[in-house]
Amino acid sequence: MSFRLVPLVAGALLAAVPAPALAQSGGAAAPDSGGGHVFEQPSAKPPKPASPRLRATIFTVSPGSVELGQALRFAWRVDGPVRTVRARVALVPEGGGKAIAITLGTRRSGTRSVRTWTAREGRVAAGRYIARLHATGPRGATLRRTARASGRLTLEVTAPAPPPAPAPTPPPAVAPVSGIFPVQGAYSFGGDGARFGAGRTGHVHQGQDVVAAEGTPVVTPVAGIVHWRAYQAGGAGYYVVIRGDDGRDYAFMHFQAGSTLVEKGQRVAAGQRLASVGNTGDSQGAHLHFEIWPDGWYASADSHPIDPLPDLLAWAAAG
Repeated sequence: MSFRLVPLVAGALLAAVPAPALAQSGGAAAPDSGGGHVFEQPSAKPPKPASPRLRATIFTVSPGSVELGQALRFAWRVDGPVRTVRARVALVPEGGGKAIAITLGTRRSGTRSVRTWTAREGRVAAGRYIARLHATGPRGATLRRTARASGRLTLEVTAPAPPPAPAPTPPPAVAPVSGIFPVQGAYSFGGDGARFGAGRTGHVHQGQDVVAAEGTPVVTPVAGIVHWRAYQAGGAGYYVVIRGDDGRDYAFMHFQAGSTLVEKGQRVAAGQRLASVGNTGDSQGAHLHFEIWPDGWYASADSHPIDPLPDLLAWAAAG
């Protein structure tokens, strides 16, 4: 009977011990006064690493001004803590508008690269542009823009110059007109100074001199009207201009004083005598100064004389 009482007494003693005493002896923690449980506080998350920054150490474009259809040359180098970078250029119109993207490709960082790009009409318009270099790399690497290394330039694209006007077509060679040699007597064509186009003070010789003795008859090679008759002391002396029926004007200068036989407005026939060879006006020796004007004698600013020697030679040969 005494053997069974021992466990009962022990259980009664344990029941009589307060709960805090059990906790102190290594049991489970008692609930707090709010009825909840005490937990360990969570630790702070580590900061996210910053994206690598890239730097443009070289960025040039040449030439600074280019015509449409010609090539631009971009040179660049991007440095940074990445192995490769992807680069492009944006051409932004200075006056605003849509940018033009030019892909430069993927290159190793820290190396100088070059790309040629042609400014083709239809893709880019003439005007001034801002060229901006853009570069990206692994791990979100982007180009750092500072005043020292901005990757920003200006350039100008110009319209091509208009093609040169075609060279004027030379006038067709004019065949000599049939006519009569104007000097009716012994003559010569003189030296180089007597030729059409020979140099003179302040101008060039506009006709052909026919050297002959003073008083030698001068006739009109073609039929026509006396367009002008006058005297010029410092130049032509006594002279006559015949407006030929062939549409050309013929000038005869340095006539002998008092020898002119026709009047302005008079009709003349081919071979009709006009005057005599003389030495009047600005002349050094007796001769006939002879001119041919296909578009009229000083008719307009576009009217010019031609070399009369081919006609004179043809008339002399036919005479």
